[in-house]
Amino acid sequence: MKSEIQKLVEQRNFAALKQKLAAMEAADIAELVGELDGKEMGVVFRLLSTDKAAEVFSHLDLDKQERLIEILSGEAMFKILNEMSPDDRTELFEELPDDVAQRLIGGLSWAERQVAIDLLKYPEHSVGRLMTPEFVTIKPDWTVKQALEHIRKVAPQKETINVVYVVDSAGRLIDDLELADLVLADPDATVDEIIDRHPVALSATADQTEAVDMMKKYDAVALPVVDDKGVLVGIVTIDDVMDVAEEEDTEDFQKMSAVVALEEPYFATTIVEMLRKRLPWLALLFCAELLTVLALNNFESRLDVAIFALTVLFMPLINSTAGNTGSQMAGLVIRGLAVHEMKPSHWWRILGRELLTGGTMGLTLGLLGTIAAVLLLGFRQSSASGSFLMLSTDLWIKAIGVGVSIAVAVTVANIIGAMIPLVFQSFGLDPAVTSGPFLASIMDVTGVVIYFTIASSLLMLLKI
Repeated sequence: MKSEIQKLVEQRNFAALKQKLAAMEAADIAELVGELDGKEMGVVFRLLSTDKAAEVFSHLDLDKQERLIEILSGEAMFKILNEMSPDDRTELFEELPDDVAQRLIGGLSWAERQVAIDLLKYPEHSVGRLMTPEFVTIKPDWTVKQALEHIRKVAPQKETINVVYVVDSAGRLIDDLELADLVLADPDATVDEIIDRHPVALSATADQTEAVDMMKKYDAVALPVVDDKGVLVGIVTIDDVMDVAEEEDTEDFQKMSAVVALEEPYFATTIVEMLRKRLPWLALLFCAELLTVLALNNFESRLDVAIFALTVLFMPLINSTAGNTGSQMAGLVIRGLAVHEMKPSHWWRILGRELLTGGTMGLTLGLLGTIAAVLLLGFRQSSASGSFLMLSTDLWIKAIGVGVSIAVAVTVANIIGAMIPLVFQSFGLDPAVTSGPFLASIMDVTGVVIYFTIASSLLMLLKI
């Protein structure tokens, strides 16, 4: 498709290109435009109708939107912005430099400019920035027939009519009503007779994540937004909430990878910005790993060289097993906090469960570690003596030391992985940062201390 469009542009066959674009969905055109260069993007947009161009523009990534702002003339760009839905336009203005955003707002029609300014007055990342004022309202004393006639009249200018909102004379929200309920109701019945006056609404100043949670909870396609007086000021639709959910998931994933959340897509992020986001975390983790080195140095100075060398042999096994256990548990708790299956006040219940779970996993993995140590050390001694698999008493003690270390390390890692995200959440911090490299660094230090304390104590008893 891309090559076909490029060929039509080169041939200047604009009639055929316009016909082809008219038959395509806006999302498909946006995907295609994203692969074109600047000149071709400009040609495609100039051939689209204003309303379709606005819809395509709203589907583009921010970097492509900014590129088009540079390419298209002021008049063409202002036409697109005037036709864009207010919520999509607000999202664009949020990300643009202030001088560019102000210039574009100044080019809007008076009515659209007032809408844009009103939405941008709400706090950043609030529901007010996410909502659209394009909704349908009806009055409780209207008949169903009157309500349907009103919907037919105003529907073309509204974002959605799947849900309509019942308001009083002051604009305060009374209830919401699905269009299907209106269509199936008695035409002569009043709206007040078919509502229950128990609306679910968002506050305009609430965080956008609250919209995600409520949309999931009530399985809604749109939710009303009210001010502190209960006046209906907008609605949030499912497409906008899905964008927020995607951003939150991306941000959590980046934090779990020890990266400060990126504001722009990967290719739109400069090398300098990428270094600023990643390097501080790597430096912090580097310092954390220095604690592991200090712990090893402490044991090395206290132990015989042969004992230290033998102990170090099994250290990766203990550390990786403990780290995997902690990361696994942290992931479960972080997800549980995100979907509200648990909260910090449940820490004692989680602690009890994970003591039992961690202990069971520790004993199982400790047994496997003991068997692995017996075989490894047994074959080492056998190859040195020329006999087949020697299993002496001191070998069993060493292997049991490895197994006990694994069991304790896994149990402790399971508890730490469960508790740290809860602690972060209780202090208002994002628990996602506790997973991945951050937790692995903690478990490296903890694993070394546990393992060397147990294993070296047993080996010293043997006086190897």
